[in-house]
Amino acid sequence: MMKKAFKYLLTGTLLLLSLISNVQAFSISQQEINQYLETRLAEKIPLKDKVGIPGLFQLDYHLYNLATQIGQTDERKVAVSGIIDGILQAKGKKYDAKIYLNMDTTPFYDPQKGALYLKDVRLLNYSAAPEKYQDDLQIFLPMLMDGLANILNNTPVYTLDESKAKEALVKKFGKAIVVQKGVLKLETSVF
Repeated sequence: MMKKAFKYLLTGTLLLLSLISNVQAFSISQQEINQYLETRLAEKIPLKDKVGIPGLFQLDYHLYNLATQIGQTDERKVAVSGIIDGILQAKGKKYDAKIYLNMDTTPFYDPQKGALYLKDVRLLNYSAAPEKYQDDLQIFLPMLMDGLANILNNTPVYTLDESKAKEALVKKFGKAIVVQKGVLKLETSVF
């Protein structure tokens, strides 16, 4: 009887150790995050809004084509680019315009929620089309960037699925993010 119990205990321990050893670092690829931004982000929050002072100057906009580049710089940041399609209303006229944004962010893992966020959004550069509206659109950038920072600070770009054994273990033991080229790794504190 003791031999059988020991055998079950040993088998269970080996099974748990093999599961845990596979969880030492869980990777989330740039492609997975980009797919989430493209397909699921708009389901959670509206990416269309208006900013400005109605009647004076206003921008009705739609944010789309958000995409990341992970670990492409020495700083180990996540670069984010996106496009804003908008209708600029100024001086009683309406103008179609596009703003191309390039930002960087810092990945953050919330172990209680098992969620990955992109925080500390910083605008690196932007351009407008047509170029003649660049100065007019510049007034909206602080408001647009505040809105985008709020979205990324409060909406995860990846959430671990607790119905999957590996992801449930990562959520339970996850401790740090490592940024590598094209991938974010969640390291665990199992051992």
